[in-house]
Amino acid sequence: MRIICCQFGEKFTQWHVENLKYMIDNFSGLKYDSFEVIKRDLYGNWYNKLQMYDRFRDGENLYFDLDMIIFGKLPNLIKNNFTLLDDSYWREPAHTPLNSSVVSWTGDVSYIWKKFKSNEEYFLKKYNKGSDEFYYRELKYYQTYPKVCESIANHIYKKPDNYNMLTLGQYHHIMEKGWNGWYSNFFLPR
Repeated sequence: MRIICCQFGEKFTQWHVENLKYMIDNFSGLKYDSFEVIKRDLYGNWYNKLQMYDRFRDGENLYFDLDMIIFGKLPNLIKNNFTLLDDSYWREPAHTPLNSSVVSWTGDVSYIWKKFKSNEEYFLKKYNKGSDEFYYRELKYYQTYPKVCESIANHIYKKPDNYNMLTLGQYHHIMEKGWNGWYSNFFLPR
């Protein structure tokens, strides 16, 4: 299995990459063959992660955003088909019910990259709120995970009992020095 993350721009540093690896290695129970970091900044935003579908065309692939917290053993997240999070149960209706903070696929799904590249300027403009909307509106075939993850916004003061990972989203600042909470014990020490 291949673990993948994407680091670009100034929002996330090498510490964030090492922190994700630390949480996976120490808390998730996941065993992997390689840990890959996409650093090529083609778009200056979340669309950079679409490069992974062109770059990794074989084997089992599991992607995590850098603004995640993993604090326990994870269920089997490896899926044969292209699979993302369904965030409709934790988030107010937004532009899409999909969330690509965790994505899995096995084999070649380069059709996603090819679809995007076929008219990238159009897609970047049309779906300027994020790549999740591109997935939702443009892909015919995807699956979603059962309830395996939620936003920390709903658990900022108390660790949840029914999840072992959370997305940080707009709360990514809690990873920075000076922020303390139940989650701090699971971050790589600074």
